[in-house]
Amino acid sequence: MRIRPRMLPPGWYPGSKSGCQKEIEQYIAGVKPLPAGTKVFGGMVPHAGWYFSGKLAARVFYLASLSGQPQVICVFGGHLGADSPPLLATEESWETPLGEVRLATEFYEPLQRRLPLREEYPGDNTIEVNLPFVKYFFPQAKVLAIRSPQSAHALELGEAVAAVAQELRVSLMCFGSADLTHYGPNYGWAPKGYGAAAVKWVKEVNDKYFLDQVLKLDGLAAVQAATRDQSSCSPGAPAAAIAAAKKLGATKAMLVDYYTSYDIMPGDSFVGYGGVLFL
Repeated sequence: MRIRPRMLPPGWYPGSKSGCQKEIEQYIAGVKPLPAGTKVFGGMVPHAGWYFSGKLAARVFYLASLSGQPQVICVFGGHLGADSPPLLATEESWETPLGEVRLATEFYEPLQRRLPLREEYPGDNTIEVNLPFVKYFFPQAKVLAIRSPQSAHALELGEAVAAVAQELRVSLMCFGSADLTHYGPNYGWAPKGYGAAAVKWVKEVNDKYFLDQVLKLDGLAAVQAATRDQSSCSPGAPAAAIAAAKKLGATKAMLVDYYTSYDIMPGDSFVGYGGVLFL
């Protein structure tokens, strides 16, 4: 069996099972469940280290898990340009501190018949940092791990994943992994200067516009906004998840929460994080 090893160091997320469990339980303490009968088709989660965005990702996955336990969880990652093909993790399982996550190998051939895919090599954080949450909240699910390009091809990818799930007659939830505006000298981009006014602009203008497109389930507009405004590092991931969720039946979205790393550790450089559910 081909097993993908953990690549991110413990600074990204805990190195032990007990450490992961402890942090996850703290993240979801007091979270109010959705109304009974709410159907969740997926969502958008952040992918920074758990110290910064783990709480938000955990709450999105937690609320989704209360809606149902699908056979497959698709996590779309990012950090790809517009011209890249989708990158597929092709192993049979992936190591996490909570135990191995089985990968949905039955999707590989049908997807490769529909789309030009290349193999994804270990090292990127956009999927791996979220896998312990998937293992914790969806312990029996397999995972389909694909990084999505920052282009309209993301929508084709999402629709293809949903079509294969329907063809295979397996239940599916799809999540797009994306952080929002990367602002400040660490990222070489500070169009509004520094200080409170810059933070306000990121929150109320730049990130808000991108989030508005996600909440309208307009994946293409989200990709276009991020390309124009530098408001997301991986917009193809939520765009693909939106396309898949809509094909599966999603008709609306709900903001779980939004904040920035500035709210946790103030500084001239900071990143936005949004958590969304597709319903």
